[in-house]
Amino acid sequence: MINTKPNTKLKFLLFLVLLVSFFSCEKEESLTFQKRTISIDDFFNCETVDCAITEIFLVESLGEKEVSKNINSAIEKAACATLNIDDHSSINTMEGALKSFNTSYQEMKREFPEEIIPFEASVNCDISFQNPDILSVLIDSYIFTGGAHGSGNSKYLNLSPKTGKIIDNKKLIKDYDYFLNFVQEKFRKINSIPENALINSTGFFFENNTFSLPENIGFTDTHIILLYNQYEISSYAEGPIELKFKKEEVADYFAVQIL
Repeated sequence: MINTKPNTKLKFLLFLVLLVSFFSCEKEESLTFQKRTISIDDFFNCETVDCAITEIFLVESLGEKEVSKNINSAIEKAACATLNIDDHSSINTMEGALKSFNTSYQEMKREFPEEIIPFEASVNCDISFQNPDILSVLIDSYIFTGGAHGSGNSKYLNLSPKTGKIIDNKKLIKDYDYFLNFVQEKFRKINSIPENALINSTGFFFENNTFSLPENIGFTDTHIILLYNQYEISSYAEGPIELKFKKEEVADYFAVQIL
């Protein structure tokens, strides 16, 4: 006689296997991060050689998987760009960028030994927002290489947690022109620019008098940040200009899940 009773033990074992596989996949796909401090003393003997003043904190993804390597490479490359004062755009490692930065300082000091003030570089990276669809990293930097004042800058880097690759702003947004018009309307209202007036009529300097979104679109747990850095659309004295929108207000404009 054929036994048609369900094999409860077999079903239970199958359930356990599927459950373990599910949580294993979840564990494999999760990303964890730590802060890494990089000192200029790692590359120069600053007890015998005059060094620039640096403070570098990179955030890095833990693990040996390709996605973690891609994330770390993208963050380091973006952080290096803040130190490339000699247009060495090919320098993509913090070691190379710090060596170049310090060498530039030493060369300047040799040329103007009585006048030069030590160069300064500060870079700090933080995870601004993270979910299964997007990883938003904030990179704050301050660079001083002489003159009346240094230069502060903030950059949002949006990455795919699945690949570790950078997500271009236009791929983040469903209808770029529609979102641009929405933001322009809010921008005009906040800055008291009449609807029919040129966007630069109150002192801004958008290129060709045409409103544009900033390069920096960032995410927090509660808001979307549109950030124009100093000199981008206004003078240094005005400082950075930031627009904040509650996520619920603009979530439908985005092609990725941001809530």
